[in-house]
Amino acid sequence: NSSSDGSGNKVPVRGTLFFVHGGAWGAGHPWMYRLVAPAFLARNFAVAIVGYRTYPDSVNIDVQVDDIRSAFDELEDVLNECVVPVADDAMDREAAGTIDDNDNGWVGNIMMGHSSGAHIALLLFVNMLSERMKSSSSSQLAGKECNQYPWSLPHYFVGLSGPYDISDHFDFEAGRGVEQISPMKPICGYTRLNFDRASPAKRLLTNLASFREQVDSADSTNQTMQQITPPMLLVHGIEDPVVPFTATSDAARKLKSCGLTDCHEIYLEKTEHQEVIMQFMMGGPAMDAVFDWLRGQRRHQNAIGRDGGRKVKLQSRL
Repeated sequence: NSSSDGSGNKVPVRGTLFFVHGGAWGAGHPWMYRLVAPAFLARNFAVAIVGYRTYPDSVNIDVQVDDIRSAFDELEDVLNECVVPVADDAMDREAAGTIDDNDNGWVGNIMMGHSSGAHIALLLFVNMLSERMKSSSSSQLAGKECNQYPWSLPHYFVGLSGPYDISDHFDFEAGRGVEQISPMKPICGYTRLNFDRASPAKRLLTNLASFREQVDSADSTNQTMQQITPPMLLVHGIEDPVVPFTATSDAARKLKSCGLTDCHEIYLEKTEHQEVIMQFMMGGPAMDAVFDWLRGQRRHQNAIGRDGGRKVKLQSRL
C-alpha cells in the first residue's frame, strides 16, 4: 500500500527493503519493527517487514527459512503489480560528475535482518546462492548483472547483529546460563551436527564441496561465487552482550573463504544489541553507516574495501 498511488498506476521506486525481524527464533512480530520502514520510504523504497512462524509453532529452522522464502516469492508478484524500477541515468551522471548524495536513481533490492532475523535471512540468501550455483555455469553467468532481475533476487544483503554460527552461539549462551531456555537449541536441531547445518557459512561450504565435485575445479567454483553473489554488509555493535561482535567477524571470514569476496564489515563502538536496530527506527550511526555504504556501492566505489573490507566507525574501548 505504501507504494501505491491509488490510481492503479505502477509507482516508480528506487528499490525494495525485505526486512526479517529478530526475537531469538521464538518471539517477535513484524509490527514491532514497523519503524524501520520510514527511513526507507522517505528514500522512495518499497518496504516489506516480514514475519514467520516462531518456535514452537515452527519445528525447525528450515521451516522459518521456508516461510520467508514464501514471503519473498509472494512479494515479487505484488511488486510486479504495483511498482516499477525508477529510470536510472546514474552512469551518465557519474561520468559527468553530477551524481551526489541526493541522487534518486535505482539502488536495488535489499535483504536485511536483525539478530536471529539476520541468521534466518542469511540462510535464505545462502540457499538462493546455492540454487543459482547449481543451475548456472560460469560461462552462462558471465556479464550478467543483478538488475536484469528486478524483483526476483536481492541486490544487497545487510545483516545486523546476527549470530551466524549456531554452535559457537550455543557455547556463548551456555556461558550466560541461558542455553536451556533459549529457543535456539530446539529450533536448530539439538546436536552439534545440526547446529553446523543451521549455520549459513558452514551450509555454504557443504554446498560448495558438492558443486566442486561436479565441476572438478575449485577455481571455477570461486569464480562462479564471485559472479553470482551481490555485495554483502555485516554490521555489529562492539559492546553487544547478547551476540558478541566476533560472530560477525568470524562469519565474514568464513564467507570470504567461500568466494564471497564482496563482503564488508562495520563495527560500531559503544553500541549494544538492540541499539543497532533502534538506530534504524530513530536514526543513528548504524542507519547512517548502511546508507553511506549503499551510496558507495551505487557510485561504483568500494570505500570500505580500501581498508581491507573493515571499518570501525569509532575507536573501540575493548
